[in-house]
Amino acid sequence: MAASKQNHHLYATEVIAKFVNSAQKMTKKTTKKTKINFSNLLALTPFFRPYLREIIFALVALILTSLTILFFGEIIKYLIDYGFVQKNEQFLNFTLLTFCGVTLIMAFAGYYRSSLINSVTEKAISDLRKKAYNHVITISAEFFEVFKSGDVISRLTVDTVTLYQIISNSISFLLRNLMLFIGGIGFLFFTSFKLTLISLFLIPIAIAPIIIMGRKIKNLSTQSQQAIASVTSHIEETINGIKTIQSYLCEAKESNNFSYFVDLSLKAALQKIALRALLVAFVIAFAFSGIAVVLWFGGHQVLSGKMTSGDLSSFIFYSVISATSLVAISQISGQLQSASAAAERVLDLLKIDSPVKEAEKTIPFLTQEKITINFNQVSFAYPSRGDSAILNNFNLEIKPQEKIAIVGASGSGKSTILQLLLRFYDVSSGSISINGYGIKSLSFADLRKNFAYISQDCFIFSGSVFENITYVNREVRESEVERVIEENEALHFIKYLPQKTHTFVGEKGIQLSGGEKQRIAIARAIIKNSPILLLDEATSALDNYNAAIIDQAIAKIAKDKTVITIAHKLSSISSSDRIIFIQNGEIAEIGNHQELLIKNGLYKKMYEAELADSLKI
Repeated sequence: MAASKQNHHLYATEVIAKFVNSAQKMTKKTTKKTKINFSNLLALTPFFRPYLREIIFALVALILTSLTILFFGEIIKYLIDYGFVQKNEQFLNFTLLTFCGVTLIMAFAGYYRSSLINSVTEKAISDLRKKAYNHVITISAEFFEVFKSGDVISRLTVDTVTLYQIISNSISFLLRNLMLFIGGIGFLFFTSFKLTLISLFLIPIAIAPIIIMGRKIKNLSTQSQQAIASVTSHIEETINGIKTIQSYLCEAKESNNFSYFVDLSLKAALQKIALRALLVAFVIAFAFSGIAVVLWFGGHQVLSGKMTSGDLSSFIFYSVISATSLVAISQISGQLQSASAAAERVLDLLKIDSPVKEAEKTIPFLTQEKITINFNQVSFAYPSRGDSAILNNFNLEIKPQEKIAIVGASGSGKSTILQLLLRFYDVSSGSISINGYGIKSLSFADLRKNFAYISQDCFIFSGSVFENITYVNREVRESEVERVIEENEALHFIKYLPQKTHTFVGEKGIQLSGGEKQRIAIARAIIKNSPILLLDEATSALDNYNAAIIDQAIAKIAKDKTVITIAHKLSSISSSDRIIFIQNGEIAEIGNHQELLIKNGLYKKMYEAELADSLKI
């Protein structure tokens, strides 16, 4: 026993450490000083690779627009030297026509660049969002014990939107300005080597603020996005608990809490805005001061005859192009740091490694009518409560089509048995098998298609009654659903709903009563038609009338199935083939209703206490 406890404590400790580390990586990166790099954005490359052809065309269009802008400098040079200075009207007309032609080329190229970049980015971010979501819904329950679902939602929505907006606008803008900057410097050297050297001497002064402040902008971007995630999480939590909030008159309290989270987000955003604006101011000041210095030197060279007026005008044009490109790069750098932070948060979701996963090579297992279930020396502790064992060396064999009821005090491990059987969690030690096959050797699909699960708090999706009933199999026809409703009295209430099976039930089935939700869950189980029915206190929260209706419906569909019932009301399980009483994670008593009453043990005491309570009513 001691060795078993030690094993599952070690398992729980390992799982806790793994998921706490994941949560820390995802929530505490705001305090980490990061170097200016775009490795997170580069990690998005696989999502853009399928659209390589469109990206190449977009780059060609981008290069074309950049070249046409640079070409304007040469047009200005010849326009002044040969058109204005020499008063050549014919050359002037030709130059202006060329200018118009180049402008049209630039406009068409700009259209295709914008269209292609935006569509490719939209597709790539959609693929990223799908992959992240598909991964999240396969992560086992341990992760959601230590991480808020609202933050996950924020990463899949707010952060992916941020990525789209920045990448679609900023990446191509950055590439264009880099080309303009490099091309502008090249033309500057070609026009005047001496003046270009003076310009290049001033460039590092303008770049320095980008390097220094970029790091701080990245950290502030991460803080801002984390604050927004907290806002999203708070909104989701309060909306889900709106009835509790209102019934306890806590509206003002939650408003204050929301204001606190919004103020944190606002503070981080304002700091980022101020720092980014300061960065731009530095670059503008240094860049255009440099142009003034160059203009002074160039003016003297024109006066001395070493340069033509066209050369100086062209040089000034390329200087302005280079300076404005550098300013744009400084702005884009801050935006890309924000995108890097957003990409990091989304990619972190893809890095989460679920401890409950399928084996690399699974054993095929077809759905079978007769299934034997074995729990062999099973021990388990929830990761978030690693010091408290729920099951200790639990052993149980359930025969085909047997009706089993599991009872015990709250927290004794009753519901845990079903969750382990469905592999929502993995056992700390021991094993579970069906028909001799360890459930870890089966795929999730082959394992779970053998079970129909009805819980106390059965989940109803936003949609129609029909969509909820056929959730497990969208190919089921309406006539089949109507037949199921007709054959089961518990489902007859659906015939009296406003639009019958097409009645909208509201978010989480808010328009339905607790009993109606449970009956729709039963209809869902009937449609699935699995050989094993798992009932997790399916009627404990209902009144006696609704509980009786649901018990009758369950009895009707369970005739030829194995049934495992987690029971709260002992009166509902008296006809079970065997009743297992669990205490401290172990089987304390086992037998049918009459046998357990004769034993005069724990079961009888609980049964008599329930009977006494019912007589008081």
